[in-house]
Amino acid sequence: MILTVRTKESIKTALAMTIAYWGALSMDWDKPYWAGFAVAFISLATVGQSLNKGALRMAGTIIGVIVSLTLIGLFAQERWLFILSVSLWVGLCTYMMSGPKHQYFWHVGGFVCVIIAMDAGPNSVNAFDLAMLRAQETGLGILVYTLVSVTLWPSSSRPQFYDATAKLAATQHRLYRAYLGLMNRQEMADEALSARAQESQEQTRFGQLLDAAVTESYEVWELRRQWRRYRSQVVDLTQTMERWRESITEVQALDLERLLPNLEAFGAELDGRFAQIGRMLANQAPERQPTALDLTLNETEVRSLSHFHKAALTVTRSQLQHLERLTRSLFSSVGDIKGFGQEVAAAELASPPGAGFVLDPDRLAGMVRVIVIIWLAFLALIYVQALPGGTGFVGMAAPFGMVLASSPQLPVSKLFLPSAFSVLFAGVLYIFVMPQLSSFAGLGLMIFLATFVICYLFYAPQQALGRAFGLAMFVVIASISNEQTYSFLVVANTAMMFLIMFLILLITVIFPFDLRPERAFLRLVGRYFRSGEYLLSTMRWGSEHSQTRFDRWRKSFHTREMASLPVKLGAWAHFIDTKRLSTTSPDQVQALVISLQALTYRMQELLEARQNPQSQFLVEQLLEDIRAWRLRIQGAFQRLSDDPAVGDRERFSTVLNEILAHLETLTEETMNKAGQDQISDLEGEYFYRLLGAYRGVSEALVDYAGSAGAIGWARWREARF
Repeated sequence: MILTVRTKESIKTALAMTIAYWGALSMDWDKPYWAGFAVAFISLATVGQSLNKGALRMAGTIIGVIVSLTLIGLFAQERWLFILSVSLWVGLCTYMMSGPKHQYFWHVGGFVCVIIAMDAGPNSVNAFDLAMLRAQETGLGILVYTLVSVTLWPSSSRPQFYDATAKLAATQHRLYRAYLGLMNRQEMADEALSARAQESQEQTRFGQLLDAAVTESYEVWELRRQWRRYRSQVVDLTQTMERWRESITEVQALDLERLLPNLEAFGAELDGRFAQIGRMLANQAPERQPTALDLTLNETEVRSLSHFHKAALTVTRSQLQHLERLTRSLFSSVGDIKGFGQEVAAAELASPPGAGFVLDPDRLAGMVRVIVIIWLAFLALIYVQALPGGTGFVGMAAPFGMVLASSPQLPVSKLFLPSAFSVLFAGVLYIFVMPQLSSFAGLGLMIFLATFVICYLFYAPQQALGRAFGLAMFVVIASISNEQTYSFLVVANTAMMFLIMFLILLITVIFPFDLRPERAFLRLVGRYFRSGEYLLSTMRWGSEHSQTRFDRWRKSFHTREMASLPVKLGAWAHFIDTKRLSTTSPDQVQALVISLQALTYRMQELLEARQNPQSQFLVEQLLEDIRAWRLRIQGAFQRLSDDPAVGDRERFSTVLNEILAHLETLTEETMNKAGQDQISDLEGEYFYRLLGAYRGVSEALVDYAGSAGAIGWARWREARF
């Protein structure tokens, strides 16, 4: 009989769960369900992913053990300082688990500390024994699942990783062709939209499988620095093509064939590079090497353009030239990885310098939320007599709180049904099946079947929440041990414990921060425009001064805010209940998010262009008009930070067009009277890039006003209960 992948993976998890329990019971370890927890939460689709998660869980357990023992030793007789230190540690772990690296390590490190700290009590001997037991049983569960996964139907991450890499490269090739077609006035909008959505999903999967393949495969591990360089180049390629797409509408009306005589050859060269990258990823030698190609300008034709058309052409040309350099680097990286080219220098493999540590307000809010959850649970433990779960109530609230704090979009109501069904399923087994079992043969069969059913029914990735709850509740309620006792109160207390815990979680939806999706969305939009206002205030001409470290930190903070907030807004947009907001549709919210992302790209171009050295002659002549534009946009950002609907598309368009028209006239006059030695060719190019960035920000702001004007914001601010 040929078994499906779904059946195989369910059998592997069920078998590992049964063996882990057998091992813990055979050695007469207390709390054998901790080994079951380890099996339940590291079982993933491939060996590499499971090994990677198992290593993170073991490392997180060790750090949690160390921190908990340290805090017990320091504050054994000071319960308020003790819970304060524990909550601060969990808050720190919550902040870190919302970051880009080792999320599962920080999650485990946080809740393991709480479990040991609350279960051990002030007795240091008991604390050490409990900590060692937790580490032993976690290690047992990881070891058992690892042995089962590598011996029984092993599924390697490496083939899936190579397949994901090839698919991502093909999708980016398809996206490039769609954008090139749009620039040449072809009907490619639907193709571009489809490719963009597919590219986003495949890039996420590529990153996940890379980490798994590095853990599992020596071949990938040996080239890990090259693969990580390739991943950063892929991200850069995506951002570059999106910024190129935003500028396409400004040059579609121009005769690009005359203005850029070798555009067709340039486009064909880049298309060929994408094709050769695909060949190398398929382990086929490239048919040709990339040829360095400059996108030439027809100076005679360019002189006939208006200054803003020159600026738009300059911006688009600079983006295409960056795309040329980037595809050449991608070709070199893939050639090095697959052995078809020269080895990339070690200096090029080094990670680019980052902006340093920059606080994330949303991660900080999650940190505060989980601290409030732990304190509410701890106060309930102290002041509520016979609290269901006892100290385990605080230990259970911590991991739930950390998950919700790091994913604030997830409604608490989404957790209720999986919890209720899991308690019911585990309760039936505990009350009606387990008392009939008299040996491990029967108990092991029940563990195997229960685990198999849960894993089989909740196999799909989107059902991961139900799978986690099902396995967790089965392990907790069954409470399997060598000296087994049965009581209906175990099920009743567990159910009551979850009801109280959900009440605490619901309180933190409103306090200390209002996390209802529409309110959170409005708050993030306000932060977006406040950051934009600050960045515009740093672009003053004629008043430059040396920046302090704090000034540089503020600029980095607001730059990161503008870059990250559209992504966060997109995440919140999926959870906004537009049925209650009858004047708003999901498409309108999505259009608003897209317009903010476009504005972000335009602001990034302006920041980059502003850093280029400008002609002193042009600065002196155009200072007042550019300042007037900046102050107008800065004022619009300030008003939008208070009210996202304050802007009127027609009024914005009229005012900004008047300013830009006056600036165009003044630029023409300034250029005409400029001497040959007053503006160099490079300064002229830098100025046109700056002018194009100004215009791009203006048009993106007008587009946002149009998207915001279509939404009925009044309903968003209404009080609802």
